[in-house]
Amino acid sequence: MTLPEDHPRLFKRGYSHAELIADAFVHAVAIVAGLIAFAVLIGSVVRQGELSDALAMGVYAAGFFLLFGFSLAYNMTPPSHLKWQLRRFDHASIYLMIAGTYTALLSQLPNGALAWTLAAIVWIVSLGGAAVKILLPGRFDRASIVVYLALGWVAIFAGKQLVAILPAPTMILLIVGGLFYSVGVLFYKWNSLKYQNAIWHCFVAIAAGCQYAGIAHAIGRSA
Repeated sequence: MTLPEDHPRLFKRGYSHAELIADAFVHAVAIVAGLIAFAVLIGSVVRQGELSDALAMGVYAAGFFLLFGFSLAYNMTPPSHLKWQLRRFDHASIYLMIAGTYTALLSQLPNGALAWTLAAIVWIVSLGGAAVKILLPGRFDRASIVVYLALGWVAIFAGKQLVAILPAPTMILLIVGGLFYSVGVLFYKWNSLKYQNAIWHCFVAIAAGCQYAGIAHAIGRSA
């Protein structure tokens, strides 16, 4: 056990067999959909011949599969030392997913200074947050939720520039995805609700899908 003795996670109710099956199903659908979607996206980028874009999409895909892969492994593993080890990487991968999504989005911006500035901010915070999750498990969980949300919405500070550069459907889909992530946190915290964990992961999967669609639209337009 690697969590502090008074950590709230240790006092949460256990999930029923049916809840675990529902949660596993949500993860499986997200992973299979991701395999198809990223194959199409990366294939499209490769055909354009842009190496930098292909690398950016590779980072994006890696963040996606790390997130859902570690989440599936953590949530399906019975309480044990291994489960709490997986918890570290599950929470750390959220930062990597956020940074990977930004990497894909920012690769489509022609303004190099803006793209590099936002990317530097996001990656520095994300790598720092991931390190805290791995090295100090369970110590700053409440604060990390705020950091996740703040990091996800940091692009709002460059809102005018992004609106001027990116197509309207991309902006709408990115915002809708951000809203799904934000509203989903309410279900993440609502532990007494039956199927709460599966519902929370549904919100995560839908949010990821919206943002993928926005990025794919931007890439399609540039092609």
